[in-house]
Amino acid sequence: MTHLFAYEHFDNTGERLVYRPSFNVYDYEVQQLILEAERNIGALARLGLKSHPLKPTILRNAMVRTAHFTTKIEQNKLEFKEVEQLYQSYKKNPLTIKQKAQLEVKNVFETYEFIYTLDPSKDFSDMDEPVLKKIQQTLMNHLTGYPEGYRNIPVVLQDGDGHISYQPPGADEVPRLMQAYFSWLFTSVTGFMNPYETEKIHYDKKVHPLIIAAVTHHLIAYIHPFPDGNGRTARAFSTLVGLIHPDLATIKDAFSVEEYFDKRIEDYYDTLMAATQGDLKPFLIFYLECVNASLTKVLKELQRYDRIKHVRELLGKGHAKTMFELISRMEDGENFHRNLFDDILEASPSSIAKNISRLKELGVIKSGEGRGEYIVSIVD
Repeated sequence: MTHLFAYEHFDNTGERLVYRPSFNVYDYEVQQLILEAERNIGALARLGLKSHPLKPTILRNAMVRTAHFTTKIEQNKLEFKEVEQLYQSYKKNPLTIKQKAQLEVKNVFETYEFIYTLDPSKDFSDMDEPVLKKIQQTLMNHLTGYPEGYRNIPVVLQDGDGHISYQPPGADEVPRLMQAYFSWLFTSVTGFMNPYETEKIHYDKKVHPLIIAAVTHHLIAYIHPFPDGNGRTARAFSTLVGLIHPDLATIKDAFSVEEYFDKRIEDYYDTLMAATQGDLKPFLIFYLECVNASLTKVLKELQRYDRIKHVRELLGKGHAKTMFELISRMEDGENFHRNLFDDILEASPSSIAKNISRLKELGVIKSGEGRGEYIVSIVD
C-alpha cells in the first residue's frame, strides 16, 4: 500500500501554513521516558565525563558507532572494524569517488565534527535552515550530482520488495513546509510566537528538547526535503536539535542513538510510517527508548571502568587479580567456564576455587546455570 503525503500535522486552512505535530506532551509513557533520560543525563554529569580517563575511548567509540550505524541503515557494507580503521586515517589519506562506502563514512565523521562545534542552547542560528542544508551537503559531499539545497524533483520511498510505500510532498511544497517547521521549532525552543515578539514567553508552547529532536527526525523523513541523504540528515540534525538541552550538550559526542535505530530497524521504519499517517506517539516512544539505551551504555562503560579500577586495587597481586584481568575483557552478562582458568593458570584447583569465591564475593561474577559456569557481572 502506498501512503501519500496528506498534510498530517499541518494546518493548511488559513493564509499561512502552520506545523502542529500531533502528540500529547503530557502522555504518561512519554513523560516516564523523559524522566529516565534526565536521570541518565544527571548520572553522567555526576560521574564527570569531562575529566574521566576513559573519555578519549568513549568519544572515539561513539563517533565510530554513529558513522557505522547511520550508514549501515542506508545499506553501507563496511564492517565496524573497517569504520574504526578509517576513523584513524581519514584525515591523512584522501579518498576517491570509487571508494563510495568509505566516502559515506568519512562524510559522517566530518558532519558530526561540525555539529559538535555548534551550541544550539546558546545560539538559535546554530540550528536554522542554512545549518540543516550544510549538514545535508556535508553528508552527501562527492556522492551526488544533484544541486545543493532543497530538491526540485519528486522522490518516493520503497519497501524491501521495491514497492512504493510512501510518496512525500511535491518539490514545490518543500520550502513552505520547512518554513512552517522552523517556525514551530523557534516557538518550541524559546516560547516566543515569532522572532519579532520576544517580550512574553508562552511556557505552554515550550517543548522538551528530546521531544523536539524526535519530532524533527520524523519531520525531515516525512517531507524528504532533499534529493538524497534524507535519512542521514534526519538523524544528524535531530542530534543537533537535542543539544538544546544544556546538560546533554556537555556529553554530546559520547553516545550514539543511531546504533539503537539499527538494532531495532523494523520498529524504526514502522513507527516513522505510523507518524506520517498522524500517530506520532509510537515514534516518540521509540526515539526516547533509543536515547535512553545509548545513554545507559555510556553510563555502564564509565561505571565499569571505575568498578574495575576499584577491584584491581582490592585484589593487589596473585591469581585472583590475573583471573579478574581475564574477566574484565569480557562483556557483562557473558558466560564462561572455570576451565578458562584451569587452562591458563598454573594453580591448583583449590586455589582457583578459593579465588573464584573471592571474585563472587566482590560481585564481579555470579554462578551460571551449569556446574563450573559463571556469568560476568562487573556492572549488573
